[in-house]
Amino acid sequence: MTEQWKWASTRRIKEAAEELKGIIRTRYPDAEFRLSKAGNDRYIWHLWTTVDLDDLEEVNDLIRDRELDMQDEEHIPLYVIPISSERLSRHPPKRPNGKGDSPGRPTGRSSTPRSTAS
Repeated sequence: MTEQWKWASTRRIKEAAEELKGIIRTRYPDAEFRLSKAGNDRYIWHLWTTVDLDDLEEVNDLIRDRELDMQDEEHIPLYVIPISSERLSRHPPKRPNGKGDSPGRPTGRSSTPRSTAS
């Protein structure tokens, strides 16, 4: 017999994000965060974490165990994605309106060529 379960609620995902932010802030108090749904999966959430670090694995090392517990035990589909503030300042991502937003977001520009027919 298979176990029946469902994904955590949006409220619980936001609480989990706050918990992970707290863990990260213990070592990186100037970290900045943005929580968003993944563009390619309606259940997955990303906690974009901007830190002033060269080795972003340090952030993953800090939260990895708790993040995995949340995913496996509590069915919270939340993934921390560290971003270097230096890299972000050199390559600011584009928003759909062209003014900058999180990485991985579409630019809002269609790849379909416009018709030139008169």
